Amino acid sequence: MNSSLRAKRPRIANIIEEGKLGGPQIRIANVAKALMPDIDTTVVLPFANSDRFRDLLDQYFIPYRTFHMSKITKDPKVAVRYLFFSWYEIVQLARYFRKENFDLVHVSGGSWQYKGIVAGKLAGIKVVWHLNDTYVPWMICQLFRFINPLADAFFFASNRSRDFYKPFLKGHKPEFIIPAPVDSRVFDPEISLANIADGYRQKDRMIIGTVANVNPVKDLETFIKAASILNRRFDNLFFVVIGSIFERQRPYHAKLQLLCKELSVTNLDFLGPKKDVRPFLKTFDVYLCSSRAESSPLSVWEAMSMAKPIVSTDVGDVSLYVQNHENGFIVGVGDAVAMADRVGYLIRNREKRVEFGQKSRAIAVEKLDMSSCIKLYLKAYTQILSNGGKRPSIKIPIERNSQ
Repeated sequence: MNSSLRAKRPRIANIIEEGKLGGPQIRIANVAKALMPDIDTTVVLPFANSDRFRDLLDQYFIPYRTFHMSKITKDPKVAVRYLFFSWYEIVQLARYFRKENFDLVHVSGGSWQYKGIVAGKLAGIKVVWHLNDTYVPWMICQLFRFINPLADAFFFASNRSRDFYKPFLKGHKPEFIIPAPVDSRVFDPEISLANIADGYRQKDRMIIGTVANVNPVKDLETFIKAASILNRRFDNLFFVVIGSIFERQRPYHAKLQLLCKELSVTNLDFLGPKKDVRPFLKTFDVYLCSSRAESSPLSVWEAMSMAKPIVSTDVGDVSLYVQNHENGFIVGVGDAVAMADRVGYLIRNREKRVEFGQKSRAIAVEKLDMSSCIKLYLKAYTQILSNGGKRPSIKIPIERNSQ
């Protein structure tokens, strides 16, 4: 591309303080890739624990810059480091933002990740805060109440995230609700995929699975309890959990394994992380989300795009896209009995599984696809940059077809 044309494109620093690969990190990479024709995105991330995230950015040819970023934690030594080094880290970030002359700092990851907000303002750059929580501890809420006036605009991953944070917001800043996007061209059940998951597909065996990093927010205890109930009703089931087990979550994983033993759930596998989850999703008969809290769970949208019937707890905006008796079922958080009942209904009704899966696919394509969400990002960026931004003359083609 001609360098003079490239220089006219907005330059955005998308910063996240958590390096472990999960939903927000995948969203950052996917969106940056889709925005490439119109936006130059540089991802700013911590060096620690970010190997898989950096590999994904390299795969997409997305530029990034790593920094040492201390984290809030219960570990006293790490907490002391956080208190002493945070301001130094903020100054380093501000110098980098100013040196690179970014047009906008996009702060991802949630309300505890405030360093990019402060650094962006110190650098004299507009900042947008991307919020994807529906619950944070009281102290984080108070910190957010104090810092959020520095933001020039807010992105919310869901209506529930906006409703949660609304009482803490001061002033009238632009607000945009943009769900995590799924690329329905990639997550397409008609695509021929490698047979790496075929071993799980055995004659007459039904597979109920979930994609979730192992941590308490995903409430995999309820997943296991539902599995135990279903095992008493059926003798041809297999349960799968796909996701990383980070070092800090080893005790939780051990607790889950003990629960499996206590409930005689011997037909459940923790498969760890997978570079490509699509072959495994393709083998699932039912996708199950047992989370206690979510906002816009990309893993659920991906399962929908792969034409799977969904049974999910009532978290985030899932109930906007999963309708009872249409493409799945919504149950109460922690309600293993209701979860087992709904999954059991789908096990007994193959026609409904197919019908629900087809509707899930249609909803994902219509309402959650990358093309729709990218238009929202472009429209939001245009409004923020043109409203007193550093380079108000920048024009972004918001009506392009990103497919």
